[in-house]
Amino acid sequence: MDDMRPALLRGEAIVDIKTLRELRDELAALAELPGAASSIVQHPDWLIYELEKRGAAVSLHVSLVRNESNRIIGYAPFLSERRSAQVAFGKRQLTIYRGRMLRMLGAWTVAVPEQRHLVDSEIAKNLGANPGVRVIYIQETEIPNAFAIALTKVRCPFKSISANLLDQVNWTITPQESLESYLAGLGTKRRNDMPRRLRNAHKKLGAETHMRVFDSAEAVDEYCSLMNQVYAKSWHSAELPIDWELPVRRSLFAKLAQGGYLVGHLLMLADRPIAYVHGYRLDGRYLLDDTGYDAEFAALGLGSALVQLAVQDLIAKRPGELIDFGYGDNQYKRFLANQQAPCGAMYVVRGNVASICFRLIAPLRHIYRALRLARERLARKTSHEASSS
Repeated sequence: MDDMRPALLRGEAIVDIKTLRELRDELAALAELPGAASSIVQHPDWLIYELEKRGAAVSLHVSLVRNESNRIIGYAPFLSERRSAQVAFGKRQLTIYRGRMLRMLGAWTVAVPEQRHLVDSEIAKNLGANPGVRVIYIQETEIPNAFAIALTKVRCPFKSISANLLDQVNWTITPQESLESYLAGLGTKRRNDMPRRLRNAHKKLGAETHMRVFDSAEAVDEYCSLMNQVYAKSWHSAELPIDWELPVRRSLFAKLAQGGYLVGHLLMLADRPIAYVHGYRLDGRYLLDDTGYDAEFAALGLGSALVQLAVQDLIAKRPGELIDFGYGDNQYKRFLANQQAPCGAMYVVRGNVASICFRLIAPLRHIYRALRLARERLARKTSHEASSS
């Protein structure tokens, strides 16, 4: 019963990497408990990586909850940074706020499920008592978010504001008994379409095409080298350049792979990587983090083909795990997933300046949806007139 009566040590928060390293084992043990963490990004090894990689650009803020025995029973990891809050309006990014904010890593606080409501409440109180905390950003979460709700109930309350102009959906494949049962549940059309697409891609590429799986610490150096090759030729590279062989990234991947948390799938044409699916495992859940392909082969649909191969590999090896595609409206997610839930990004804000700035999202959402509806109506009308003539 002692564990069920947490007492927050007032003002306790990890704000430096030295303390984070000292508490690493205790935090990791909690993050690795069933249902405790929402994502690998909440693991202390990932926090250390973020700080080492980004240096002075960010500072650490991890709110802790301890019980009366002084044991950590929950925490919420944040990076404090100056950033712009932007809203995608068509092809333009509209900046509505600039300033320091806490970016929460993951979708909820780290705690075992039966204690999370207590942890949410205590951490919300701690943040609420800090007048310097005005804006908290939660990048991807199912809606509603219990922690955001807890923040709206503190003495100086925050207000939750959706960051998405359109409703978002999180796509998943629920734990399966076997690969055969998953394929049987797809329905005849999708079940037949999947091998056809794979055969077509394989036929066009030739017999030297094969998939490689990287999930061991010993294979990390080769994996990062191959990822650098294929990523540089993908459309992602222009938008977000990444050096996959960065020493701190290789060190992180080696630690994650040693714990069984890293899974990389590469589609190879002989020795050349031409598509990738990069993801993480934690607590019976695989999260697809990124997928891409060499732009030279864009017309072949390699990205979707490799995702299908990766899904089959994951289910065959660990049928009891959930596969999470994240949110978005990619065709392969609709094709492969068997469950969906409302999700999105959100800001939790308070204070006059921040509240005024973030209030702009509501009218922007109304205008954007109205314009989108008008375009859809015009497209239907044009299509109807063309078919009539």
